[in-house]
Amino acid sequence: MREEILTVRELARYLKMNKHTIYRLARKGVLPGAKIGGEWRFRKDLIDKWIEEESLSKKVAKIIGKNIMARSTTHYAEGRTNNILKRLHNKLRPAGTPVQRVEYIIELLLLRIFEIKLRQDKNFKPLRKLFEDEGYQFLFSYLLSLPGEQIKSHLNKNIFPFYSQILSKARKVFKENLPQKVQDNLVLIEEVFANSSFSTNVQSGNMTEIIGLVSEIDETAILKTDILGDAIESALSETGGTQDIGLYRTPEHIRQMMVAMADPTFYDTIFDPACGTGGFLFDAYHYCLEKVIKDKKWPSQKCPPSHPELNAYFEKFFQRFNESMPDIDTANRFYREGVSGIEYLGMIRKMAAINLYIRGLNPANIEQGDSLRLFDPAIDTNSKTLILSNPPFGAERDQPAYPNVWEEYARESETTVLFVKLMFDLLKKGGKCAVIVSEGFLTWDKTSARNLRKILLEQANLRAVISLPQGVFVSKQGQGAKTSILYFEKDGPTEWVWYYKIENDGFSMGVNRKPVPGCQIPEVIEIFTNYVRKGEIPPETKNSFIIPADWIKTLDPRLKERIRKETREQITIRSKPKKDKLIAQLKEKKDKGKITENQYRQKIEQFDTVLENKIQNETSKRIEKAHLYSFNFQTYRSDLTDEQIKDWKDVLKNIKPKDNASIDKKYQLLFEGFVSGGEKLDIETALSILASFNPGNALEMDIAREYLLKLDTENEKLKKLKEILKRGVKYPRVKLEKLLIPKYNKIRKDEYDGSFEIIEKIDFAKGRIHFRKEKKTGMDLYKAERGDLVTSKINLWQGAISLASFDLMCSTHYQVYSINLNEIDPKYLFYILRSKKFLAPIAEERSKGIKNEQGPKFLLKFSIPLPPLETQRQIVEKIEKQKAIIEGAEKILGGWEPHIPKSTEKKFLGEFIIDSLYGISSKLFTEGKFPVLRMNNLDILENWHLKDLKYTNENLTESRLLKYGDFLFNRTNSLDLVGKCGVINFD
Repeated sequence: MREEILTVRELARYLKMNKHTIYRLARKGVLPGAKIGGEWRFRKDLIDKWIEEESLSKKVAKIIGKNIMARSTTHYAEGRTNNILKRLHNKLRPAGTPVQRVEYIIELLLLRIFEIKLRQDKNFKPLRKLFEDEGYQFLFSYLLSLPGEQIKSHLNKNIFPFYSQILSKARKVFKENLPQKVQDNLVLIEEVFANSSFSTNVQSGNMTEIIGLVSEIDETAILKTDILGDAIESALSETGGTQDIGLYRTPEHIRQMMVAMADPTFYDTIFDPACGTGGFLFDAYHYCLEKVIKDKKWPSQKCPPSHPELNAYFEKFFQRFNESMPDIDTANRFYREGVSGIEYLGMIRKMAAINLYIRGLNPANIEQGDSLRLFDPAIDTNSKTLILSNPPFGAERDQPAYPNVWEEYARESETTVLFVKLMFDLLKKGGKCAVIVSEGFLTWDKTSARNLRKILLEQANLRAVISLPQGVFVSKQGQGAKTSILYFEKDGPTEWVWYYKIENDGFSMGVNRKPVPGCQIPEVIEIFTNYVRKGEIPPETKNSFIIPADWIKTLDPRLKERIRKETREQITIRSKPKKDKLIAQLKEKKDKGKITENQYRQKIEQFDTVLENKIQNETSKRIEKAHLYSFNFQTYRSDLTDEQIKDWKDVLKNIKPKDNASIDKKYQLLFEGFVSGGEKLDIETALSILASFNPGNALEMDIAREYLLKLDTENEKLKKLKEILKRGVKYPRVKLEKLLIPKYNKIRKDEYDGSFEIIEKIDFAKGRIHFRKEKKTGMDLYKAERGDLVTSKINLWQGAISLASFDLMCSTHYQVYSINLNEIDPKYLFYILRSKKFLAPIAEERSKGIKNEQGPKFLLKFSIPLPPLETQRQIVEKIEKQKAIIEGAEKILGGWEPHIPKSTEKKFLGEFIIDSLYGISSKLFTEGKFPVLRMNNLDILENWHLKDLKYTNENLTESRLLKYGDFLFNRTNSLDLVGKCGVINFD
């Protein structure tokens, strides 16, 4: 019988494995195969035999037993081990970046792990022959006997090369095929040590201490491998090492929330196309275990960043499950392919593989490469049941185009779009995906992003969009991108989307985040589990609401109307010369008797028909292009208060709504009388249409507002509706102490090295910062970071307020504040604080006796109106548009010179002044004969503040008394105040 020969692709399908894993195992000699003409081929009978030899009973014993599906009892809480790891980092500091130091620690720990398993694990017993006699020198313990100057050389020349080829050496001492566990171990070890070399920067004198520290780690703790995974993750986070490679790690509590929402099981095929160090993957695995074991080991209660409220919640959360360990076949499949990922960077992929290995998962399932490039639609489409990921934002691409991911947008520059499209394609029908995206993805106007959002609405069930606080992704360099979580399932279309805004993720803002009470993550998981996952609409709260998909897909009929009008006008104008030419040609033919009048008309009608089709087609394209499919859900909600919504419903409660018409038709019916100038819509129909409008829908209320404001009616119901919509929106006033946090990052004068600009002053007119010409200081300074608010303690009342556009320094005369970005837009804050309405009470309060210190105690007690963030941004946009108009006008006026005819007649300014007098200098009192104006009664905005007047008891002449229209000029004082002037505009 002829043997069946399989290609890589066919074998991948047969074994239900990724083709790249097949390549790797074939190259390592794990799979029986041969290269023929540069292509791998496999005999199916040998593959079947290989599977049988690796008997399921052995594999399942490993999977179900201690080696894989068992929980470590030792955790990162063991302070002694943690201290050793920190000391190792310090000793290896000359070796390079924190990431490189972690690599060295991993390599030494793996050597020690291997030796322990060699001694204790019976599966490794045949390997002991390799280390007999002279082979002893390849063990970690041998390093303890060497002097420091020899250790590094022995590692680089002997140990690392030995372990980089250990798989082939192991086959010589095993009589049968390598057990799966040993094979996985050795494959990983070869990968780790393939290019290992201790840097020449590591001093030989330190090597004795480094090896000694590794040997001090408790042997039992090493084998209880959770501690090593936690230590690696913690080391990266604590040192800021991930920043050296541009990697923003997903915080543990955010991963936990996403995993709980996705609810993975041992029957899932879990995947992360940008897995980093593997956090989502091993958290999903631990979650599966915790549902069965319930030993309270996940989340780890003492491995940072731990939150007590979240830990307590999860302890109760897992009690709802009643699950058992999977059967043999399921356990075997889960080990082979249940958890996998791809990581672009080699050193990070290595860490992910070790994180899986030390947790008993299959390290071979972590591939290195560009997951966008590796995607093969023929094999990988519909292959995963669960994807958890935080893909890179704006990452550089490996190649100019990815037609395999999305042919229409193969050259898309924003990788977030390509990654989300990749995840959608990878999912099986009914598969689930929780992915972190940048906030911009929700609203990007680029065609690819719009079409992808449309796909998620129409071909997937977009269940949730969860807004994360600005400070979730932090590093020692500052805050990362503002992000949201998308949760969707591949079983669309979407009916409605749940939106939740997390304002408190359980940790304080800033680089050093510490647990704070009021964590909202338990509420997110509860609402999602009890309502959203079941398809039930949750109760609406300030932070939680649903948006119907129809609202997202509906385009404003007024915009459609404008597109139709503009398209018709443009195409008609462009076609006019062609039509005129055609008419002239036809007329000439008709005049010569070549065509009849009927043929003449038919030809023109044919042209008009083609033109009309062209207009309709172009209009349809433009209307579709105008659909943003925005996921910025707050913009879909009207700004009506609960009271206004209730009143609207009460007015229309007995009116039958007109529900059988589209929003386009309703708009047409309401406004056709205004457009045509004909008869207006009858009252009954108008009320019926308005009754069909949802008062919570921003678009429908905007149309209703436009209609009612145009309408002149005596109908009581319509008048009441108009009055409801005319009520001003009232925003809550919030104290600045809830929005600003004073900062005191002091830099001693002898520590200032001149690398940062120093504030000279903040101008009153525009709030611009001016810097000292020389970067020198005779006093201690305070650092402001980019985005911080900086105020003058002395001249705050005059508008000396600005935002730091980069890191800078200021003297003690200024106060720096960090801004709560979850509550307020920095530019909105800037404009509010510099507004006349805000500065007037500041100046008035100051005039009561506070002279020089307008610091936090003074400022933070004031309140400002605080609309929703989206409304704040809209206000800022309007202000800046007006500013642009004003600045444009100023430029025009600045360049304009009036034409003044030359004249020989010249006059002194003094000729226009009747009299000029200096102000009085006598002693002033709180009471007296005459009130006296001082310069602090006049602010920079030319407003007079008369509640804090002083008095003189002098007998003043009439000429000394100010009169309406008199002009005051400040002739002396500081440079900023000279020239401050004003006109007496009161009696």
